[in-house]
Amino acid sequence: MPGRAELSALHAKVAAFEGVVEAGQSTFLQCRRGCDGCCRTARSAWAVEIDHLRTYLDTLPPDRLAALRARRGTPAVVAGERCVFLDDDGGCAAYAARPIICRTHGPAVRTPDDTLSWCGLNFVGLGPEAVAAAVPAASIINLALLDSMLALINARYVAHAGGEARAPLTAALQG
Repeated sequence: MPGRAELSALHAKVAAFEGVVEAGQSTFLQCRRGCDGCCRTARSAWAVEIDHLRTYLDTLPPDRLAALRARRGTPAVVAGERCVFLDDDGGCAAYAARPIICRTHGPAVRTPDDTLSWCGLNFVGLGPEAVAAAVPAASIINLALLDSMLALINARYVAHAGGEARAPLTAALQG
């Protein structure tokens, strides 16, 4: 299906770039398993990412998949206060197939409006100027470029598969 191979290639590029981010920003990063503040919200993803999640979820044992599907109706998920894939131990039930937003949240990133943004648990007490001075520019993810690449990949996928361009993560658990 168009878009799937391109998404896998983009995931590989993001994974490779994680080493650059780690080298340039690790002194300031608190991200770790169980640090789940960024998962305490409803998330959506591009259709091609929902497809990727579904493919991954199909590899899970049936009882695990049923438990994840049951989470769709929990009050915190319904209210948008918790990602459907957030496990009670703070881990991600779909970590291997998580969307790009989840792969890039936490470290300093350059947003499409050319400002720096990061998780509030990282770079504590530092403002944008101090963060820009403290980390190598090459370790800062350019979200405008990443989002543009993902949008093009998604457009190829949607042109073939049809459907909406974006969907809530719970859509990956339909069935």
